[in-house]
Amino acid sequence: MSNKSPVHFTDSALLTLLPLVRANKMPEPFVRVGMRGGACGGTFVLGFDSKTEHDEAYLIDEIPVLIDKRELLFVLGTVISFEPQANGFYLHKP
Repeated sequence: MSNKSPVHFTDSALLTLLPLVRANKMPEPFVRVGMRGGACGGTFVLGFDSKTEHDEAYLIDEIPVLIDKRELLFVLGTVISFEPQANGFYLHKP
């Protein structure tokens, strides 16, 4: 598992996500960060998942993260935040 950080979590995302990761009952509770549908018209993906042969694993701020190698360029530099007023996670690509 790599410690380099292709994506970043805001403090609000960490405060919300860390307890969810710790409470997850999966043997390896990875958080998947990805992109579906391509770079221009795509949608960011965030959720729990298991590792596959196409994944790179990272440990980012105590969060075990999976990113499909084929999607890495699309999510590189993404900032993940949690917006309490909307009760949701947002992925922003600056």
